[in-house]
Amino acid sequence: MLFRAAKKDGKERPTYNLGLGGVRIHSNRYLKKGKQLEIELCFSKGNSVIATVQVVWITVLPEGSDAAFDVGLEFIDLPPDAINELKEVLDTD
Repeated sequence: MLFRAAKKDGKERPTYNLGLGGVRIHSNRYLKKGKQLEIELCFSKGNSVIATVQVVWITVLPEGSDAAFDVGLEFIDLPPDAINELKEVLDTD
């Protein structure tokens, strides 16, 4: 699954460790722990949803990585249709 900053025409980037509770991403921007933001989750079917997330942890990635920071995001507000899409992606009941 891919993500990008919501309401921007930014580049889609991969997600890591996706689950119903949150997602891990890589970012070139430092995001303060506790900061809330909106991201757009882009599903392989071509549809997408906007989710509100909160930064729960952030660490610096080693030099030469694809981004500067490794970031853990917790879903704060996830539309019901997004939960169903995530369950499909995760093959979870």
